[in-house]
Amino acid sequence: MTGKPPAAAAMKRVLVLSYLNYPNFGDRLGFQIINSLLPADICIVHAALNYSYIPEGDFDLMILGLGQSLNAPAILRPELVALIDRIPHTIGIFGTQYKYQYREVLKPTQFANFLNRLSGWWARYQTDIDEFGGGLTNVRHLGDWLISAFPMTLPRFNETYVVGPETRDVEAPIDRAIQRFQAYRQVNSARLHPLLCAMTAADRVRYQEQREASNKQEASGKFEAMLRDVFGRTYPEDEWFDVDRDAVLRYKLKVEANMAALRQQILELLGWSSRGPCA
Repeated sequence: MTGKPPAAAAMKRVLVLSYLNYPNFGDRLGFQIINSLLPADICIVHAALNYSYIPEGDFDLMILGLGQSLNAPAILRPELVALIDRIPHTIGIFGTQYKYQYREVLKPTQFANFLNRLSGWWARYQTDIDEFGGGLTNVRHLGDWLISAFPMTLPRFNETYVVGPETRDVEAPIDRAIQRFQAYRQVNSARLHPLLCAMTAADRVRYQEQREASNKQEASGKFEAMLRDVFGRTYPEDEWFDVDRDAVLRYKLKVEANMAALRQQILELLGWSSRGPCA
């Protein structure tokens, strides 16, 4: 009968492998975004990248990541290789973190070989592609899709709000955290996604880089990469700068278009033709 929905047992099955077990702001929000991006008539199974639970059964597609950084050592895990070999298609939605890890932990061609095993890598930042995805035809620039959850708005308080590296604000309910980060004219942040959220509202912002807890004390590079994506340039750490709201809006529109293209690839890999945004 035309139009009859598929029985649950006949639905396509999609495995989403991520850091969903982390309590931080970005990972929890990414969980919501991927659930809303995927079509309604599939069965989604979430599993954590610590491989404490490896789902059984067949899957039609695996999605690796929720838009956040994927640490280099995770790529070397035999459990991940086994899942990629077991599932017909894998799409990566992630960025890189602490780039020296990728250079020192992985052999020069190891990450490229890993990417070649994927049906597509939707990289968080253009610098991810410039560093590690050059020349690969299955690599696309997604942008930081968490910005899709942050509407352009106006601040309410003519004050400065500080997001520290260990603040519990990022573990607050998602809606409350977004409202708080968007409520102030000036925001100082040591966390990446609260800063991205604040830039949709604040007049001025500044940041403190995340650094590896080692003797290297090397900056992750995530703030610089995000700022280059949004503004086409970076700004010095620990210095206030004015937010170009037009640039933020252009970035939101670009990411929105890239997310539509990502959804279309997912539909094609599942064997379906194009659908409307609410299909």
